[in-house]
Amino acid sequence: MRLIATLFLTTGLACNTAHAFQECNGNPHLRVMWQKQIIELDGTFFQMKKEKISKKTARLVGHDMVFVHNGPGSDTLIRHGVSTSYSCATGEGNPGLKNADVQGYQANAFIEDNSAPADATITGTRSNGSSGRGHGGGKHK
Repeated sequence: MRLIATLFLTTGLACNTAHAFQECNGNPHLRVMWQKQIIELDGTFFQMKKEKISKKTARLVGHDMVFVHNGPGSDTLIRHGVSTSYSCATGEGNPGLKNADVQGYQANAFIEDNSAPADATITGTRSNGSSGRGHGGGKHK
């Protein structure tokens, strides 16, 4: 029994751990490891944050990117304001994570818009209509 346990541990440590991933061909080349929440983009690895959108839809966010998985053949990467559609195939193996330099998670930056409104008369406060017509609560004649 000890021999079997020792043999199992030795072979388990010698083998690379297999992970499920999605291989997405396109420009840029993309590989997605959902279990590890990592995206590989043209050889660079990024740690992302997984967000569940619905029962069958999830996304990975971070590093000013969003990767949305809507189902088979319907994946989208949004990066630098550009949306790229992918058709990804599921695979399993060791996609090169063992010696990879993974960029730590970085939240997406929000752009603050300090520009003036298109109409300078808009102040952001609501004005009360005197008649109330057209607002759902006034008397109709």
